[in-house]
Amino acid sequence: MPRVSLAWPLAIAFVLSGCKHIPTQREQESAEIRYNLGVQAQQAGNIQEALSEFQRAVEFDPENADAQNALGILLHLSFRRPAEAIEHYEKAIEIRPNFSEARTNLANVRLDQGQYDEAIKLYEQVLNDMLYPTPFIAQGNMGWAYFKKGDTQKGVENIKAAVTLNPNFCLGYKNLGLIYEQTGKTEEACNEFTHYREQCPEVADAYLREGVCLAKQGHADTAKERLETCETKATQPTLKEECRRLRENL
Repeated sequence: MPRVSLAWPLAIAFVLSGCKHIPTQREQESAEIRYNLGVQAQQAGNIQEALSEFQRAVEFDPENADAQNALGILLHLSFRRPAEAIEHYEKAIEIRPNFSEARTNLANVRLDQGQYDEAIKLYEQVLNDMLYPTPFIAQGNMGWAYFKKGDTQKGVENIKAAVTLNPNFCLGYKNLGLIYEQTGKTEEACNEFTHYREQCPEVADAYLREGVCLAKQGHADTAKERLETCETKATQPTLKEECRRLRENL
């Protein structure tokens, strides 16, 4: 009786089953170096360089959750590629299930996509993490999601809770002002835009929002002052020009 060799079947089974590469210590260290270089490039405003470094980091070590999250942020906010960003956020959460920052970022993509219920669900999960250092971000964004889906009361409640947690939360005051503005409550809107400007005095947009709101109330002189300050502080040419145009039209 001929002998049957098991070598080939075993070899084929091994290939088909796949063999997941486990990064070596050197690869993990290289990934960490690339990630840190990416952070430095991002802080310096070199977005393309940052993208390249984060991509190299995950090539060296796909299990580097921080690099996956950082890559997602760039793809979402700088390159407007939400589908790819979602893949990296989900990978970061898969690697580190309690990675609340990545979960918040994933929720932010869902919010931008108009998937408000999914976004709210993710924000709620984050708010259950007592160790998450910036819960006001999730709380405020969840409030905006509620407002966008038509629940203004819950929207306002959550954003007010966010600015209570962090009185310097600029986006919270801005969004409260926008909600009141869009619901016809001009006085409340102006009050929130004033808080926005007081807490965030270096943000040109705060002076723009308050100036426009004050103009609606008939306070032309104060509105002109705010718009002039907006023009001075604005670093983006389009914003600077808008502030100048509005001021001259008063």
